[in-house]
Amino acid sequence: MYQIKDGFRFGTDTVLLAWFTASFVKGRKPVKALELGANCGAASLLLIGRKRNVSVDSLELDHDAYEVLKKNIELNSLGDIMRAHEGDVRELPDDIRKSQYDLVFMNPPFFKPGTGPSSDSNKPGKLQGRFENNGGLEDFISAGASRLIPSSGIMCIVMTARRTDEVICLMEKFQVKPVAIMPVHPAYDKNAEMILIAGRRTDKDPQLEIMPPLVLNDKDRMNDIYNKEHEDCFI
Repeated sequence: MYQIKDGFRFGTDTVLLAWFTASFVKGRKPVKALELGANCGAASLLLIGRKRNVSVDSLELDHDAYEVLKKNIELNSLGDIMRAHEGDVRELPDDIRKSQYDLVFMNPPFFKPGTGPSSDSNKPGKLQGRFENNGGLEDFISAGASRLIPSSGIMCIVMTARRTDEVICLMEKFQVKPVAIMPVHPAYDKNAEMILIAGRRTDKDPQLEIMPPLVLNDKDRMNDIYNKEHEDCFI
């Protein structure tokens, strides 16, 4: 898999998003998924690697990243189940806008302009993936909610833990009810740095599960996530 050397590069949050999203793929029937802000396609590729009954439409705004995304699809011979789309979450391409999905997953920019880390300021590609310069959290959640199959579609998001309340409020605003939250901690004695959160597109009020925390310095757990196919459906 290729990625842009001086662009926004995928990391642990991408791996965890794919792992978390895969847990909502039940059985073997075909599942149609959409990734918003796909970059080089890492999360989509990892999801398909875990669940080969999933087909993914991957949307990316940055043209260079979009070209790498297409190359990665070709490199992995996934043209039959994975499609690259160039476009903006604020104005979805027609073929995505006319489709509905069982799953929508996303790793939106963590920080609003003027907040968060400001390193790599001389590398616009990295800043674009880190900051909300081309669509904010509300834009991502609104776009994703609009494409979910009513009453059954699932949305999965990875986000900085400091914006948990904002994610929940925006999900509720667009009729996506949170059903599971997993806090992600760097160590057992450290505050959560990220959350993995899932919601269902429904008018009902499902129960919200606060899941056991995931601790990044738990080597056995992390090795299991990185090295083994995710078969234990923890939801």
